[in-house]
Amino acid sequence: MARKRSSESRVSLYRLVGLPSLEAAIREKYSEFTQEHVEIDGTPGLLYWGSTPESSVKWGSTLAELTGTSITLKNSVPAAVLLIPDDGTDDGETVAWALSFGMGFQLLDQRFVDNGFGQRVAIRCANPMSLQSITKTSLDERAKTDRSSIPAGAPLRSFGFEDIGEVASRVVASGQVPGIGDGKFVTVKGADALSMPLACKPKGFLGNISRIKSILSSPPASDELADLERLVRIKSKDLIEELDEELLDCIASDDPQAYRLGLSWPHETLDEFGIAQAHKITGAGGRGVTDGLPSFEDIIAPLKKYERNMWPIMLAKLAVFLYESTDPNTLTSARLPLRKWLTYETEKEGKRYFLHSGTWYIMDQTYADSVGRRTHEIFEKDAPISDLQVWRSGVDEAAYNEELALHLKGLCLDKDLVSGPGKRGRIEACDVMLPGGTFIHVKHVHSSAPASHLIAQALVSTDTLTYDDQAKKELRAKIKKKGGDGNTYPVKPKNVVIVLAREKTPLSADNLFTFTRVNLGRQVRSLAARGIEVYVVPVLKETSAASQ
Repeated sequence: MARKRSSESRVSLYRLVGLPSLEAAIREKYSEFTQEHVEIDGTPGLLYWGSTPESSVKWGSTLAELTGTSITLKNSVPAAVLLIPDDGTDDGETVAWALSFGMGFQLLDQRFVDNGFGQRVAIRCANPMSLQSITKTSLDERAKTDRSSIPAGAPLRSFGFEDIGEVASRVVASGQVPGIGDGKFVTVKGADALSMPLACKPKGFLGNISRIKSILSSPPASDELADLERLVRIKSKDLIEELDEELLDCIASDDPQAYRLGLSWPHETLDEFGIAQAHKITGAGGRGVTDGLPSFEDIIAPLKKYERNMWPIMLAKLAVFLYESTDPNTLTSARLPLRKWLTYETEKEGKRYFLHSGTWYIMDQTYADSVGRRTHEIFEKDAPISDLQVWRSGVDEAAYNEELALHLKGLCLDKDLVSGPGKRGRIEACDVMLPGGTFIHVKHVHSSAPASHLIAQALVSTDTLTYDDQAKKELRAKIKKKGGDGNTYPVKPKNVVIVLAREKTPLSADNLFTFTRVNLGRQVRSLAARGIEVYVVPVLKETSAASQ
């Protein structure tokens, strides 16, 4: 007996905002695709469809080199997008729904994609006990992304999601949505796009869209899931323009990374479009596909070739394309504007604003309060060292570490490197090592960047010396060479002390930028789970007479 065809089909749905017109949703590159005016149960829409030009299969040349046999196979990529205008507007501009088929996402202009739309739907219709997958990005300079999956379903806490310092970018969950899924539990996948079964018939499909709109206006399915959207999107055009101007000021500075500006990897995009091993930046002086992934300098350099008054336009016009390899036929992403690669944080009138994936957010006050409270707790812990002398004027970091080791009767290991695992190369175990397993890391802090770097450096060192036998062996040899022994100086850290020196006034918990606080809090939690305590000790660095 033939199986009855389902009345619903899983599709990828995008929400588009800020459109000057419906046609503007499609990238100019695909203007040659067929355009048709259509109706969906009386609602007008636009359908774009077509295929990319035929090209040789990307693996043909490799096979030919291996076997000497030429492969003449060719392929093309089919794609279609159905655009349906919404009956509302976003600050006077068009809002629309985009139904993507095949490689249809390639047709969409990413400037108008409503970031996180699918995720917002998912956390509002999910069964809080049946989350199946979470993709999260750490808000520090490493831009680390993890995806965890529990196919049978579990609550958010089972995925190790941190309420401090992590942003969810993709959620997969089981949920029961009235009017969708024939009353059964369905799997809802939410990122920028929403993937879920929707009606195949016009009237039912429009009813589903109406239902999705009502879901967006409802609260998250649980307080725990509400933690996944602690950053709230800003829609005020005036405020966005004001924040953008401050962003440009930071980019124009002599040292933009000394501020809270850095590279933010668009991981959610990679999750949807596949793995990338190479990139190309349009407008970057004729560079082709380059091996590896773009750095902060790669992103900023082409922008600074233009006058500042052109930067807002060029942040949207210049873009990154990601590839599976340096072969230009292995494109694996949509066009990603430079703006989506920058992250920036600022404070205005007691509120904190954060740029992520090209969109401005205001931080939930409880988020900011939690970060601050935990940082204060770390600073207030009694460290196993005390009575640190002032960092005297004219003394560089190397000399200060020698003085510190002598003062505390320990060993100076500054710049005395040991092997790190994998691609880490050689690392510094610590600056000063004390008997009993206390590892001290020292840094002169004049901005958030050195503090974040020191915290990350301390974590890498501690990780390595916890698990890597080769690093432990080399450290034992260095301890012995400096007159110590393995019994007095264990190579596995028990205490990690971070000494942060600053001129004029000692550093406090309130002086650290949020990114640095987040990184510090994550390190303390991670190491505490392994029985390693972390302490922060502020030190005053005297100002030289020449700089006064």
